[in-house]
Amino acid sequence: MSNSRRDFVKAAAGLGLGAAAMAEGDGIPRRPLGRTGLQVSILGLGGAPIGNLPDQKDAVSVVRRCYDLGVTYFDTAAAGAYGLSQARYGVALKDFREKIVLATKSRHRTQTQAQLDLDQSLSSLKTNRLDLYQVHNVINDEDIEFIFAPRGVMEMIEKARKAGKIRFVGVTGHTDPLVLNKILGWYPFDTILMPLSVTDGGNRQKSFEQTTVPLAQKKGLGIIAMKTLGGGRIVREKAASVEDCLRYVWSLPVSTAIVGIGELAQAEAAARLSRQARPLSAASRESLRLDLSRLEPWKGRPAHQERYAAD
Repeated sequence: MSNSRRDFVKAAAGLGLGAAAMAEGDGIPRRPLGRTGLQVSILGLGGAPIGNLPDQKDAVSVVRRCYDLGVTYFDTAAAGAYGLSQARYGVALKDFREKIVLATKSRHRTQTQAQLDLDQSLSSLKTNRLDLYQVHNVINDEDIEFIFAPRGVMEMIEKARKAGKIRFVGVTGHTDPLVLNKILGWYPFDTILMPLSVTDGGNRQKSFEQTTVPLAQKKGLGIIAMKTLGGGRIVREKAASVEDCLRYVWSLPVSTAIVGIGELAQAEAAARLSRQARPLSAASRESLRLDLSRLEPWKGRPAHQERYAAD
């Protein structure tokens, strides 16, 4: 059993629930995705582990199991392992298209390159429209200017939205909460995806929770959490448990938290945690915050590396 699988399973077992308690009918709690009118499961599936699985059949089985357990939010992208996850989502979820929210993203900044990403996403996901399309990993002021430049990615997004290929538009960022705050003033985005975790909450220099979440709330955006386990480092270094990490993030005003799941056992354990999660008090959240910026390397990488960092 892998360490990540063991961590998930142990966390769920600590709640005193056996496999028999994992009936599909129990459902995963749902929350509004901001002002979009969509409801999404508080547990979202991340695409990278699905794309990284060596066997197509295993990958499709994991995706389908997540859906059966109540996951309705599926995150992916056009690049790297995410590109393969799109195709696997397409196979696993084609019969349930109207019951799920498909969210993808592009790291490209030109209209032409982003259009290629969009076309690939629509084809691989076997759909004629995407529920959420995101401008991915905004890193600095220059990046914002590229995004909104003539023949930039936003021109493609606006055309695709008018054509009915995109329902809602989001933005994501790993590096600097102030940069995300700035771009929110440039366009009426519907959602925002950012790193939220016990370490982000405790980061005294760059905290998305402290800096960007309040503004996103004020604007009525759907808030989507990523890197909730710090890319696995928080748990591997025993800084906090899986259960504490997820309960912490679900206690924030997020619509959903994206979790990387690569095995059936992980899917069942994560679903179990989501069903049993109870909000933490402010005092409990404070006690879990960790001032461990070393566990958040994506906030300190050079800008040219950040755009291509894996989620």
